[in-house]
Amino acid sequence: MRPYPDELLRALQAGIMAHFAPEVQSTYGKAQIAFAMLLFGVVQRDYDRAVPDLIDENRRLRGLLDAAAVALAALDGDAVRAARGRIAALPPATPSLRLSDLRAEHALLRSEIAGLAPLIESAADDPSRAPLRDVRASIYAYLIEDAKKRAVPVLGA
Repeated sequence: MRPYPDELLRALQAGIMAHFAPEVQSTYGKAQIAFAMLLFGVVQRDYDRAVPDLIDENRRLRGLLDAAAVALAALDGDAVRAARGRIAALPPATPSLRLSDLRAEHALLRSEIAGLAPLIESAADDPSRAPLRDVRASIYAYLIEDAKKRAVPVLGA
């Protein structure tokens, strides 16, 4: 029987603690083992929610891109037409529940959001880009919320 990934992580963690950790004598080595165990906990945190969370995140990103497409329809220019074309060319949401497929979709959607930066950044000050102001605020609010949610304090500066 092949173990599930979360079971494998727990087995690795238990194996390190049972067989490797007792051999480590230095204070530094013990601290590194403790830090590694903390990281195992971070990896396992909310593991069982990864698929539904990514489905929700991808839906939110598509909503932001849909709002951007509506706002871009009120504007003109080469960069605007290119952005509209990229958004229109996005593939439909994946029907797959595989984590790797959902992460690939997420990466694609995030790259499209990032690609809008040159257009939305100037919307705050440029009256000709006013239709993008609400989109800019929504995208920035999403990115701030996402960064806070994904933060691991022990890994931060």
